[in-house]
Parts: sequence; structure tokens; C-alpha cells
Amino acid sequence: MKAPFRSTPVQELEKGLIRLVVLIAAVLILAQLSIYSDSMEKGAAPVASLEAPRPVLRDTTGLFQDSVVTFQLKNFSTLPLARVLVNGEPRGEFRDRYVTVYVREGDILEVDGTRYKRPLEIEILDVSDEVVTPAAGTKIRIEGSINNIGRVHLSERRD
Repeated sequence: MKAPFRSTPVQELEKGLIRLVVLIAAVLILAQLSIYSDSMEKGAAPVASLEAPRPVLRDTTGLFQDSVVTFQLKNFSTLPLARVLVNGEPRGEFRDRYVTVYVREGDILEVDGTRYKRPLEIEILDVSDEVVTPAAGTKIRIEGSINNIGRVHLSERRD
């Protein structure tokens, strides 16, 4: 009759280390899955935007209404380095075909196309009801420069 096979202390140590490595791998996988499932529940948010943060005012519900001007890039679908400037500050970029900016009475609107050598065609697609100038439908052609559209004029509200 044969004697039962006995493992040496070195083999026992090897088996113990292999079990420890498998246990650590399992714990690591479980930890990653829990982190992954937590991140999946969070909503997506933009990382950066040229749109300036708007100040939080006291409760002025009904007293003020935001005035906006919407620009449409006519001859390209995207030109991310072309920007809309309000009072010389970048407020939107043509990462999409459309850019909408908030405006107030007396703001100076400009379009910066200095980073492109080709001509850009932009149209003021829409404006809020109280915006008198610039008017919707105004077409702008920019050839490697900053084009001044003009001052924003708002109508007086009669509430």
C-alpha cells in the first residue's frame, strides 16, 4: 500500500499565497464594481463653458426677464474657435451651429473669427421680443477679424 502524498511546507506556503492573491483580486473587483455603479447614477455635467456665470439675484420673479440673441453659423456645422463676444468678453462659441447669449441694454455684440482664415457667414436667427436691435435676420460676414454687430437696444416694457 502506498503512503498518502504529503505536501512540503514550501508547497503549503505556495497554496496559501495563491489563495491570498485570488482573495485580494476578488475584493478589488467588488470595490471597482461598487465605485462604477455609484458613478453611473450621477448626471452628466459640462466640464467647462465660455458662458459667463450669471449672478444670483434676490427673488425678482416677474420683475426681470432675460433678453437673448441667438446666432446661427450658416456655412459650417461647427467652428469651436469662433466666438460671440458681449462687451469684449467671450460668452459663447460655435461648438454647435447655434449660440445663444444673454444681453442687456447697451451691451456691445461682436463675433470673433480671427482664428479662421476662411470667411464665416453668421445670421442672427432669433431675438427676444424686447430686443429692438440687433434684428432677427441680420446677416454677418466675417473674414479673419472681429466684426462689431453693434449695441443692444431693448424696448421699454409696458406691464
